[in-house]
Amino acid sequence: MDGASSDPRAARSKRALLAAATELLDAHDLDELSITQVVAAAGVTRPTFYQHFTDLGELASAAAVERLDAEFTRHEPPSADVADWSGRVEPLVRELLEHLAAHRGFYRRVLRGSRSGAAIDAAVELVVRRILERSPLLDTVANRDTEEIRDAVVIVSGGIVWLLGNWLGTPLTGRDSVPAMAHRISVQVLRLARA
Repeated sequence: MDGASSDPRAARSKRALLAAATELLDAHDLDELSITQVVAAAGVTRPTFYQHFTDLGELASAAAVERLDAEFTRHEPPSADVADWSGRVEPLVRELLEHLAAHRGFYRRVLRGSRSGAAIDAAVELVVRRILERSPLLDTVANRDTEEIRDAVVIVSGGIVWLLGNWLGTPLTGRDSVPAMAHRISVQVLRLARA
């Protein structure tokens, strides 16, 4: 929806809406929020909201992806070299899970609420992009027929997002502790990268 992204005012208003949504979703379910509350918290008008987003679900999805993408960027492995990447996957996943656990209310509200479809799709797309662009699969995808590989990445990414959406509702102990879940996910990602 955001055709005015080169306009600095439009960029500022979009950032304000994303920040307001993030702050509000840290404390409230999406179904409890209104566009009126979000625009008031962002300091923008209702028409400005509609310049960037069609509804609150789209805004929540964008806020979650922005927050998660920033966290991925903070913990990116230095290269997609197989040896370097393989040793870095589990610590990276653990750091990302620590972030998810620290903000579990926010992510649970976005991924498990009644308007979660767009957020789940966007989260899967983000994980697919990160796996394809930041793993040894980048060279594989660039150098041969990639339909099967892309399908496998989408399937694994969808499974990871589903698993994590449910995981956020657990006590995060035992089999569902951050270290145990990081290991479980890392095994699957590494298996995919080596396939």
